Amino acid sequence: MELYSNHRREIILQIYRASLLLDKSGRELVSRQGLSSRQQWLLLGILYFEGEQSLRDLASHMLVSKQNITGMVQRLQSGGYVETAEDERDRRVTRVTITERGREVYDALVRSGREQGRDIFRNFDCAELTELLRLMNRLVGDLMDRTDRTITGREEENRYYGH
Repeated sequence: MELYSNHRREIILQIYRASLLLDKSGRELVSRQGLSSRQQWLLLGILYFEGEQSLRDLASHMLVSKQNITGMVQRLQSGGYVETAEDERDRRVTRVTITERGREVYDALVRSGREQGRDIFRNFDCAELTELLRLMNRLVGDLMDRTDRTITGREEENRYYGH
């Protein structure tokens, strides 16, 4: 029983360490392209695949408040990655589109992210990756059930990051 308890603690600690290392790696990846967060990469991915979106739709996709998405969009707009315009039918609604520069940066991030992913998992064979994915999906599902939260679009989010 004690060994089982120690394993659980060590697994949680290792997942936490991996999360911190992946976060650091992701921040370095986006900063090389001039972005300040992985969330900006996700936002560009949504616009890249879904096309023009309202601020409300973007906030819903990203599970953040309208205030948070507004700040993110303003930072991306000042960098030339997105453009905003009033909705023609409802002037209260702001529409957001990705620019050519935003598309180029998104494409570069996807290429770099794929290279990084290959490097991170270079010591795992296909069977190990399949098993790791199965176990991680199970863990995340159990955690979501435990916290009684549902996050929609988990698979879509991976698509927006180019995975």
